[in-house]
Amino acid sequence: MQIKILGIGHSMRGDDEVGLEITRRWRDSQGADYPQYTIEAETAESPGLTLLGLIAGLDAAILVDAVQSGAPPGTLHKLTEEDLLDFSAGTGSTHRWGTAETLSLGRKLAPEDLPERIFIIGVEAVQFTLGEGLSPAVRNAIPEAVEMIDEILGEFLKSSRKGLFNKIFKLLGIR
Repeated sequence: MQIKILGIGHSMRGDDEVGLEITRRWRDSQGADYPQYTIEAETAESPGLTLLGLIAGLDAAILVDAVQSGAPPGTLHKLTEEDLLDFSAGTGSTHRWGTAETLSLGRKLAPEDLPERIFIIGVEAVQFTLGEGLSPAVRNAIPEAVEMIDEILGEFLKSSRKGLFNKIFKLLGIR
């Protein structure tokens, strides 16, 4: 099973760096806790359409990005790909061509290339000034977002094992 945690953002634009930082912290502190699976953690600065290539062929992806929805700064949003479409109506990624639009295009053009399951952790961001660091509220959300990655991984891996056993039982005629 191949899974990727992908931090999305821009390191020189204030809170837009948060996806990159969360992914680096997860990789540095938690990355080795799943030795039986192939889990990669990497960052992508403003990937645009190259996002599709970064997650192609995987079983699952967890995308971590700054978002703006009007919620208080530092609010964490745990979304599935389906949730993202509703979430992004009038909100979404801090990038002009956001994650929701990119995934939607990918599902239309080459659905077989994208992971079956895509999860998104959005961190409500407030400032995007060039050369500024993370705002205090966004910085304070990082530890909880790192834990959220582990929570999503645990839920996904548990459901995947259960689904695998159900397929085996079905093939063997066991209910």
